[in-house]
Amino acid sequence: MITKNKLKYRATLQFKLSAIFFVIMLISASVSLTAVGVVCIPIMRDNSEQQLLEMSIAIDTLSDHTEFSTEEVVQVIGNSSYEVSVLKARDPLILDNQKTLDKKGYVINSWGIIPKSDMVKKVGEDYIYISTFSSESAYWIINLVIILTLAVSVIVGTVITAFVGRSIFQPVRELSRAASEVARGNFKVRVRVPADPEYAALAKNFNRMAEQLSGIETLRGDFISSVSHEFKTPLASIQGFAKLLQSDTLTKEEEKEYISIIISETSRLSKLASNILSLTKLENQKTIGAKSRFSLDEQIRNIILVLEPEWSKKEIELDIELEDVVYVGNEELMAQIWQNIINNAIKFTPVGGNIRVRLFRSEKSIEAEIWNSGSHIDKAALAKVFEKFYQGDKSRATEGNGLGLALVKRIIELSQGSITVENDPAGGVSFKISLPYIIEDMM
Repeated sequence: MITKNKLKYRATLQFKLSAIFFVIMLISASVSLTAVGVVCIPIMRDNSEQQLLEMSIAIDTLSDHTEFSTEEVVQVIGNSSYEVSVLKARDPLILDNQKTLDKKGYVINSWGIIPKSDMVKKVGEDYIYISTFSSESAYWIINLVIILTLAVSVIVGTVITAFVGRSIFQPVRELSRAASEVARGNFKVRVRVPADPEYAALAKNFNRMAEQLSGIETLRGDFISSVSHEFKTPLASIQGFAKLLQSDTLTKEEEKEYISIIISETSRLSKLASNILSLTKLENQKTIGAKSRFSLDEQIRNIILVLEPEWSKKEIELDIELEDVVYVGNEELMAQIWQNIINNAIKFTPVGGNIRVRLFRSEKSIEAEIWNSGSHIDKAALAKVFEKFYQGDKSRATEGNGLGLALVKRIIELSQGSITVENDPAGGVSFKISLPYIIEDMM
């Protein structure tokens, strides 16, 4: 009965490689033997028959010049290379070849893949049998050695192939074990990079994949933690003020204030959920989506007007310089870029500060710059401003959810553009956006 382990082994590449080698060697040995046989068998047959003819002549000479009996002749000509015996009178070998024996005095027959020749020789009134194929015959020994050599070569070659195959496929087994670990959630596993170029490339790619998965897992954990925190804060605020509203001792002004806070926190939750859905959708997209031809400068002006209550409340002075730029892209997504960046600039600009908005077209791209006065961003925060849920100024955490700039970056990436943020040496912070300008699309 075949066990599961045997079936499993038979499915391995090592077993298949050994089996293929065995079959190839077996076919090669068969072809070699056939070729040797076609060439050598006629020569071997002629040689053995010639030896028997010489033996017949020697027997005739011995019989004619001596008075040896048939038994004595057999003893004289017998040796380890021949099988010699006296035949009985009614032996089938004599009866079947009687006419030829009476005419020629001998009969020679040859047959077999490994030629076997024998002769029936008439000596006086007796008959003797001589065969060239004895247990100690040179032909037998040579052929036996050839067959054994080929058999041993096939077996040894197969065994060596099995061991070599084990070494060859060792990196594959290591990779399989590592992949199994990754499937169980262990993203810290790494495989050894072998010297073979093919396996080395595979191992490096696997290690890179495991590293990326580890980063994604960390990011997922951080994302869940951040989302939980972002939802927990406003929910706790809503719950707290809702409980306060149950009190009978509240004044009308306090009720209005608490209701206003609840509405504000509810709006914040709604905006957070909307941004998470938008970002998730954009991260799964490979293209910007439906495109249309529209005025980019007009779109920015409309965004600035929509945000007028915000910058007017802080008495911010605007410096706007926009060239006429026609752009082909996703109008809705592009509006989110200006909405988030300009709103972000208003949030971090001090009362009585300044915001400058520039839009112009170069030979190959559309450039936009949004600068706001205020404090510089420290170096550690500067590298993280586009990360999800990152908020450099914790004192303003209630004014946003840390997803706006992450959305902006993803939209610009889908548009094949780029965005950078830097501290202006003269003061303030500047966001610079570059979008590709394809003349054929803009015409």
